[in-house]
Amino acid sequence: MKIKKLIAVLIAVVFATSSVMSVSAAELSDVTPENSTEVTANIVDLGSVSYVITIPATADFGTLTQPESDENDNYTFYVFQVEATELKIKSNQAVTVYMKDRDSDDNKFYISQNDVSSPFKIAYDVYDTSVNEETVANYTPINATSTPGQYGYHLCTFRAGTTGSKQDVTLALNQNALYGQNIFDIAGDYSGTITFHSALVEVG
Repeated sequence: MKIKKLIAVLIAVVFATSSVMSVSAAELSDVTPENSTEVTANIVDLGSVSYVITIPATADFGTLTQPESDENDNYTFYVFQVEATELKIKSNQAVTVYMKDRDSDDNKFYISQNDVSSPFKIAYDVYDTSVNEETVANYTPINATSTPGQYGYHLCTFRAGTTGSKQDVTLALNQNALYGQNIFDIAGDYSGTITFHSALVEVG
């Protein structure tokens, strides 16, 4: 569905030529034979662009469990959606969405142990689709398929006319990272931050 560009141009110029003068009128007389009039106008662009992309406020892996063996994967998942809630953009435009770990220096995603001097860090992957234990092996996380740009890994692009579209996202943490660790040392609350970035782009 194409979005038509609507431009309303409102121009108002008032000349006082009758004997009825407004309270703000200027006058010409034998004392003041020359004066000036300010000419004004207003242009309103009703086709100006705006957009709203909805992202989750939080993402919670819940309580992690140390596996008894690391022979097999022991994933825990968190699935959410990024939604194009409002897309008031032109037909040749789109909104791209990127994501990265705010504090990572190696382009990976982490949660870190809180309130300790040497926190234990656990890496997790990000998928641009919904995955679970049965399907995770069929997909490759976005953080393993490309090199992140300035704003992180490209997640999705919402084109004009796709308001309401949703992008599935899965965070996948392999609890094998806990195998062999001393629980006393790594127990506690963990947190991390994903930074999302959106950009308006032109498309063909």
